[in-house]
Amino acid sequence: MKHYVIPRMKINKLLSLTIICMIQLTLSAQHIPYPDALNKAAILQDSLPHVNTNSMVIGNGDINALIFSNKDNLVMNLAKNDVWDARLLTENDPPLLKVDVKNHSWMGGGIPASWSNPYPTQTPPAIIIIESVGKLKKTKVDLKLGLASIKTSLGESTIRALSQDNVFYIESDKKVTIQGFPQSFLPEAEKSQTEGLTIIKQHLPGDLDYKGMDVFTVLKSKGNKHAVAIVTTRESANALTDAIQLVNGVLEQESKTIIKEHEKGWQQFWSKSGVQLADSDFQNWWYRQLYYFRCLSRPGAYPIALQGGYNKRAPWHGTWTMNYNAQQTFWSAFNTNHVELAEPFIDLVHDYIPRARYHAKTVFDAEGGVTPHNFWPFEPDPEESVSVNKRQLAYMPWSYGIGTAGHIAHNLWLHYLYNGDVEYLREKIYPVIKDYALFYASFIDKCKEDNNGKVIFGPSLDPEHSPFGFDNSPYDIAWAQHTLKAAIKGANDLGVDPDLVKRWTESLDRLPYYPIVGDHIQAGEKTKDYNIITPVVPMFPAEQVSWFSPQREKDLFKRTIKWIESRYVRNNSVVMINVARARMSMTDDAITDTKKWFKSKELPNGLFYWHAHGFYMSEQIAVSGLITEFLLQSNGNIVRIFPAWPEDKNASFSDLRARGGFLVSAKQKSGTISNFTVESTIGGELKLVSPWSSIGVKYPDGRKVSLTQDSLGVVKVNTTKGEKLVFFKESD
Repeated sequence: MKHYVIPRMKINKLLSLTIICMIQLTLSAQHIPYPDALNKAAILQDSLPHVNTNSMVIGNGDINALIFSNKDNLVMNLAKNDVWDARLLTENDPPLLKVDVKNHSWMGGGIPASWSNPYPTQTPPAIIIIESVGKLKKTKVDLKLGLASIKTSLGESTIRALSQDNVFYIESDKKVTIQGFPQSFLPEAEKSQTEGLTIIKQHLPGDLDYKGMDVFTVLKSKGNKHAVAIVTTRESANALTDAIQLVNGVLEQESKTIIKEHEKGWQQFWSKSGVQLADSDFQNWWYRQLYYFRCLSRPGAYPIALQGGYNKRAPWHGTWTMNYNAQQTFWSAFNTNHVELAEPFIDLVHDYIPRARYHAKTVFDAEGGVTPHNFWPFEPDPEESVSVNKRQLAYMPWSYGIGTAGHIAHNLWLHYLYNGDVEYLREKIYPVIKDYALFYASFIDKCKEDNNGKVIFGPSLDPEHSPFGFDNSPYDIAWAQHTLKAAIKGANDLGVDPDLVKRWTESLDRLPYYPIVGDHIQAGEKTKDYNIITPVVPMFPAEQVSWFSPQREKDLFKRTIKWIESRYVRNNSVVMINVARARMSMTDDAITDTKKWFKSKELPNGLFYWHAHGFYMSEQIAVSGLITEFLLQSNGNIVRIFPAWPEDKNASFSDLRARGGFLVSAKQKSGTISNFTVESTIGGELKLVSPWSSIGVKYPDGRKVSLTQDSLGVVKVNTTKGEKLVFFKESD
């Protein structure tokens, strides 16, 4: 028998063709729920004069770009999620803090000198210039198609970040060039030309424990078609060859073929969920922020940090700030039904396990793992590091708070709650949550006790408010509770670690209640200038208090929201406080404050800016999740529809995701709810609050069953995977 060896390139092409065919068959049954609403969210401008406020944004979840004008040219500042000057030079840093929990004492710490360096930071690998385009007349970011189009006095240019390849695809009859992006702290980029290719090579230096990388940006033009690829030596040993293959591969195809495949990727994205709202601002913001999310994140890519690496330097080194900012970026993935967009963050946290263990042992002499305030890119295993402090940059005091780990664990746990993938829980999520829960149990074992037999939970800090040495922060208590409960549930679902489950249960019982001052929760003596509204954290995002909590506790947190609303500096916490309001159905306050704040921060390019956080910050993506909370909630694994949406405003939503893997759709018109359906993606018990005084369910086989509500109006239905149920109002 004769055997044939298929070259690797042909195998890749065959696989690509197979995938394309599968996508075609799948998409034939897919549709965008509210295409008119999506089309209305397109971003229109007459000019692009300022890089910060007017730039058009395109991206495919790994490569992305800002498009703006400079004199007679169009300029594209390029970014790629893993393009970092990741150097960490810790030789002049003070020793890490050493905490003696039992004796409530500590030594060391201090402000690390390495923080003052311009790096680590993201940096643009190159810029694209479309030359002499003429005077701009009209620009449009078409969210539906992932397309930026620019009409000028001399013609039209179209730009895409291809959904199928890491290539910017430009159609323009104007000359297109690329050049390096100068940074004072980096070697000058090398530019070369060969065989119709323009190549920019940017070297990003390393340090004692990190080897650095080279980034190749390659341009090739063919008539009015131009392709630009970016590949790093971090992702490929043959980065330049791969970049050349990418641009050649694109330009070998007909334009209509390239565009059709690109648009299928966006069709698939937008078909997963949708909203149609009487409030045009909320509707536009929901779609625009999800578009931005998809530009910045996709499975398998390196996770986006505080913003895309488009400019000179982002605030706070542009890294992952883990006391709220980074988590807020990825939180919206779950309820909007784009769970996969959170997976790069989960990969980052999972890879951090060795360093979290090092931090727990070195700083607190504790078991398990705990995290500092900041993550840094490509961090090596401390066991293999030779730099001072094992290359750990820990900013005093923020890096030594104990609640941060629990806050990080929340996004991982949400993936399991919304997706229900037990194997993903076993491989990616539980190992992290187990380590963090083990740290909290170990820390609790060391703490002193108060007169009630509860631990004095510290020393730590109240994030961004207190020096180190703070006890019983509501932030710390809530996140320890959340993590211990998640670890117990995760272990039980996996059938593992019974001894740890017993220990974690005992640890939970030893935690104190949140500190009450007067009639509200308060962090110590702090009465104003909250940056992170830590007294509200037990409600959101830590989710230890909900609509289904005892009325006395609900009233306590409603008073806390009222107390703190004039005592915080907004910025970070506007999303947080309004989700908390929505969870308590404080509808008027949530809607009014959300509308007023974000309307005042909206830019001409459809994005938001708020003080000190810079432009193009990724955390603004959470606005889409906030708006979803007005329409659908499922904390406590109980579905509520339109829990914080005004009765006099019409709204419809399709396939928003609830915990338990349920896809929920509903319509409200003139105060009447209809079209209420739930599709079960994994099976299991569905619990929901009836929107009517009497409720029934219709099964796929046509059966209709009346449902009985409990004292909270909750009904329960057993579901099977793939089953779609229709709920209806029964006659009174």
